[in-house]
Parts: sequence; structure tokens; C-alpha cells
Amino acid sequence: MPDSVVRFADFELDGGRYELRRGDRIVKLEKIPFELLFLLVEAEGRLVTREQIAERLWGKDVFLDVEHGVNTAIRKIRRALGDDPEAPRFVQTVTGRGYRFIAEIQGIARHEGNGRNGSPNSVIAESAPARGAAPTLPPAPRPVPATADRAAPQRSWRLAAGWLGAGTLILLLVLIVLNVHGWRDRLLPRNANPRIQSIAVLPLENLSGDPAQDYFADGMTDELITMLAKNTGLRITSRTSVMQYKGVHRPLPEIARELGVDGILEGSIALR
Repeated sequence: MPDSVVRFADFELDGGRYELRRGDRIVKLEKIPFELLFLLVEAEGRLVTREQIAERLWGKDVFLDVEHGVNTAIRKIRRALGDDPEAPRFVQTVTGRGYRFIAEIQGIARHEGNGRNGSPNSVIAESAPARGAAPTLPPAPRPVPATADRAAPQRSWRLAAGWLGAGTLILLLVLIVLNVHGWRDRLLPRNANPRIQSIAVLPLENLSGDPAQDYFADGMTDELITMLAKNTGLRITSRTSVMQYKGVHRPLPEIARELGVDGILEGSIALR
């Protein structure tokens, strides 16, 4: 259901726009937790094992601490939904096996085509209501304030520029780590360091001055960890282990010793 809008309780999960909404408010949810929530919703109450989650989100051959990654993503989903693990309304833990989405899905709408601004034109399919319940109709389109229309292009431009800059940074880091065309040999003396076999990616620092952009920096950290884990033979320290060093300014060799790795990657993001 990648291009669907799924409604449950007072939430809407929009796969086409990559948004979780509660009424008129967008609930912040990073890429990995969002994809995991969509996977659970897709299962429609069936058990989703931890192995299925790992294969769907990271692939089969990934050198990553998947256990911590799944636990972290589940915690973020529950925080976004306001769910209590002791008395769950949405995500139920099946101990030792996986997770199940237990909330009633009120409707699934699919979008057809794109409007002038890239937004969906129409709903072409709707899921059947629960047995014995009244049919669920799609909600009426919400009016968009004029100020939001003017601000949207500016936000989109800033976000696109931020993604471009962050993507360039990640590409350079990967080129150095993989030693493409001897970049690492040129930048680092050949006898300065031993061969790097394990690495930790410290949380990217948000230099924009806007605390609301912290989630963007964290999301880019997740992307970098996942990219290195999928495309290199390095052992990558899990995000859970490195998050304790967010905003902590300590000597890198000391952090590397504590994490038991050969190398450290650090960086920053500044959105303007």
C-alpha cells in the first residue's frame, strides 16, 4: 500500500506523502519507524516477525545491529502514537517473535494521478468497513490556508537544498570510506592508521539553529548508517549505541575505544 492513505483511530498514515497525521497536525516520524509502521499496518493484524522486519527495512545481507534498530523504531512508533506497551492500543508485542498491529483500520484510500501541484487528484478505492459497521466514507478535503500555499514552495526549496547538501556529504564520506580512486590514500597517510574494519557514525549535528530540524539530522544519520551497512563490508555500530554521544564533545579516539571500533564518522547539517 505504498501510495495509500490508511485511517485508524484519529490518525492518517499517508504512504504517498510519507506523512503521519493526527487531524490537521503532522506527527514527526523518521523514515525507518515510518516504514515499519506501514509494514505492520499492511499485515492487517497478522504477526510480523523480527526477521521479516529486518529483511524488509535493511535487506538480508546487512552488517548492522538489527535488534537495537527494531527496538528503537518500535519505541519511536509508540511515542508518535501515544501507545502504552503495557496496555497497547496500536502495536502489540509478541514476546520472542515479533509485533502485530491491533487497531481497527477504518479505511484505505488509494490515489490516482497527480494534480497541478503533484497532489493526488482522486480516491479510486476504499477498503470495506468492518463487519456490522457502517460504511466509512473518505473525509472531505481540508481547506489549505492561503499563507500555507505561499510558504509551501519556500519550505520545499529549503528541504530540497538540505537533501542535496546532505546527499553530497554522504557521497563524499562513502567515497572516502570505500577508498574509491584512492581518495582515502590521498587524504590520509598510508602508515598513519591500520585498516578500518569497523566504524561508528556519530549523530549528525544540527547547525541550523532550529531545534525543530533535529529530527532531520537524526534521519540523515539513520540513512548514512544504513547506506554504509548495505554497501560496505564494514561492521557498523548500531544507532542506539551511538546516540549517547549526541551533542557530546569528547576526543574521537576515546569514543572509538568505548565503542570498540577502528574508525569514527562525524558530520553536521545546516539548513538555510
